[in-house]
Amino acid sequence: MSKRSCRPGRALAVLVLLTTACNRDKRPPVREPSTDTAISTADEVAVPVLSRFQAPLDYDFTPILAIVERAVPKSFGSLDSVRQVGDDKRKHYAFVATRDTFTTFMRGELAHLRTTISYRARGYYKPPIGPTIGAGCGNDQEQPQIQIELVTPLSLNRNWHLRSESRLAKLEPASDSAKDRCIVSILKYDVTAKVIDAARQAISTHLPDIDSKIAKIDLTQRASGWWDLLNRPIRLRDDLWLQLQPRQFRLGVVTGTGHTLNVQAGLDAYPKIVTGAEPKVVARPLPTLAKDTAGIGFQIALDGVVDYETATKAINDAVRGKSVTQAKQTVTVKSVAVGPLSGGRLALSVMFTGDAKGALRFIGTPQLDADHDHILVPDLDYDLQTNNDLINAFSRLRSDQFRALFREKAIVPIGPALQQGKSLLLNGLNRTIGDVMTIESRVDSVSALGLRVTRSGITIRAGAYGTATVSVKQKEKEKP
Repeated sequence: MSKRSCRPGRALAVLVLLTTACNRDKRPPVREPSTDTAISTADEVAVPVLSRFQAPLDYDFTPILAIVERAVPKSFGSLDSVRQVGDDKRKHYAFVATRDTFTTFMRGELAHLRTTISYRARGYYKPPIGPTIGAGCGNDQEQPQIQIELVTPLSLNRNWHLRSESRLAKLEPASDSAKDRCIVSILKYDVTAKVIDAARQAISTHLPDIDSKIAKIDLTQRASGWWDLLNRPIRLRDDLWLQLQPRQFRLGVVTGTGHTLNVQAGLDAYPKIVTGAEPKVVARPLPTLAKDTAGIGFQIALDGVVDYETATKAINDAVRGKSVTQAKQTVTVKSVAVGPLSGGRLALSVMFTGDAKGALRFIGTPQLDADHDHILVPDLDYDLQTNNDLINAFSRLRSDQFRALFREKAIVPIGPALQQGKSLLLNGLNRTIGDVMTIESRVDSVSALGLRVTRSGITIRAGAYGTATVSVKQKEKEKP
């Protein structure tokens, strides 16, 4: 038994996932085809299929505050603007109201904007005889207050502009206590309702203007940055890259908390894995935002290459030392070497000893037993071109029993190769890209789909199925 170096081969999980083993036995040579050949159970290059990723996009919507602040008047009314109470020409009143700044927050699907109005009011009564009498409520230290709350759903239109539908949700005294009502005693008249009506008119008039200005908030530049990140190849290891190949963002439910708007978007992509130098980034313009659709999850093709040393070791472990006896003649398997043949076939060159010594060769077409994660060769048969005087002399060796031994035992496991592919894929799909984007993924299953016989090994085509989330967080320096 000769000595030679033993070096494990590389394990490239995707599009070249190589699992090797070492065997120190000297084996008979196996003829290799001059070019790669393949059987029809797996295409040479996997065609990417549509995958859908969850893609929540976060946006700090505080710029809306500035818009509302500019649109809604800071004050209305005037103590110099005296109004008559109903039809009574002897009773008049006046008020002036000042608005505080708005605060904002998200709750569920609605953005809330709140503020309070503080006001002062004066009432005047002109008796039939004598001077006009005046009284009022509110002073520089304490004034009755009215609470205002605007609400609007926030969303995005297909051109990445914010969209709103503002409405007045609350307009009422800030509390039930007497300090937040203004009843002018000499008139026996509650001015509070008049102030509320005036505030309603002042705010309602400007709601369309608020929506119009919010619609000018354009997220195209930010979204284009996100899109560029998604188009970058993801390095899995040396000369192995994952390309997401995004095609479309889809708008889902829009919710939020605090000052953050969360767009539950979806991402249509055609992910694939390539080998070689880093792929060039193909510049694709940001597409318009499409409507959401049902279905989520990805499917990515994994190619695991089981090299012939690994296949040889697996079959040797199963048959080395096995004996077949017929007509009181016994031969024992010494070693097996596995190699490729044209037409997508495998050759098993067998060395044997015992009552006859020499070599023979079996030929067969490998098949995938996906349920048990292994390769088998159920049609193995003798190579009729074998020309060996010892075998010819021991012709009975060409028996169903000896052939059945190899048909049963010539099994190559593929589980380790697929598991390494899954691990590499998980590493590529769980990482941070740039400063704002994070991919979090789960691979639920890896299923073998087909195989190819090539000069370098037996390529196992598998599909990895799972779910992934591509999260985008707005950078601090981008926040207003």
